[in-house]
Amino acid sequence: MTRPVFFAVGPEFLARDGLTEAVLPWEDGRRLATRRGTFEWWYFDAHLEDGSTAVIVFATKPITRPGDPLRPNLSLTITRPDGIKLARFAFFPAEAFSAAEHQCEVRIGSSWVKWHAEDSTWNYTLHAEADELSTDLTFRSLVPPWRPGAGKCFFGGFEHYFAWLCASPYSTVAGTLTYDGQAHAAQGTGYHDHNWGNVALPAVMDHWTWGRAQVGDYTLIYVEQVALKKYGSTRMPVFLLAKGDRVLADDARCLTMQARDFVRHAGGRDYPREVDFVWKRGAERVQLALRAPQLIEAVSLLIGLPPLKREIAGLFVRPYYFRFNADLELSIDLGGIHAVERGPALYEIMMLR
Repeated sequence: MTRPVFFAVGPEFLARDGLTEAVLPWEDGRRLATRRGTFEWWYFDAHLEDGSTAVIVFATKPITRPGDPLRPNLSLTITRPDGIKLARFAFFPAEAFSAAEHQCEVRIGSSWVKWHAEDSTWNYTLHAEADELSTDLTFRSLVPPWRPGAGKCFFGGFEHYFAWLCASPYSTVAGTLTYDGQAHAAQGTGYHDHNWGNVALPAVMDHWTWGRAQVGDYTLIYVEQVALKKYGSTRMPVFLLAKGDRVLADDARCLTMQARDFVRHAGGRDYPREVDFVWKRGAERVQLALRAPQLIEAVSLLIGLPPLKREIAGLFVRPYYFRFNADLELSIDLGGIHAVERGPALYEIMMLR
């Protein structure tokens, strides 16, 4: 029997979690206890004017293992302007982790991130270090925080869920990246979101494609999530189109995705070289055409397991993560706005099975 998936959209779901339409600072604080059966992570990325990028993730445990006790970990990836990727992933003892509930204020070992507001603008100061790599960055939000409804998907009932908050859809970034023994000035744009839940994602989700872009005056977030067959392979799309600080479209029910021209990666998984997202409501239409993807990260999600467990798990599942930069053509025919914009975009493909 197919199990249902429920989207937490509507006033009853806001009331259930004590939320309002406006996102408040406590929502980016720690949302769950760190006991077995839960997970939580805070994700930041920065794209800089010199062509370098940085991705930093503070997490309570590996994404595929919420049944573990608290296993805080930090992921730090710097891609140099020449495209060379420098990645570090480290686990820490439980006592190295702390996170406030009233706002985003997370520490793992000597790495930390803290929220602060200036004139109602959400800002984050972040320090992350792993081996010879480090980042010292300040994110200043240009687009207000956003979530679709209460930001949750429930699986099978109202006990198990996966939650998402886009705390900073688009921000300026300034600071330094340290690699190759030198500190490099960092100036560019960034993004931050926050995820938490109490169900193992491989137990409910088959895969997702997630992306974001800033082209012209427009901020975009586009997501296609697909549940397992036992949940009816239910689509769980997410969509945001904003111009400046004004939301133009966010009804994800109108979003569809198509992927074509698949190629085989050395890791044994296929990924598409053409991805289209189309948002359509009546005569209104928004189309995103992602082309010429440049693979910037490809990693097996079994990497966090001990070697023997990794080998055994690989006999049954091959979870994989891909991350791309791509060329985007955005076409908008919406509420009197008729525009075509082109620019860079970022997207990832998470294969959980």
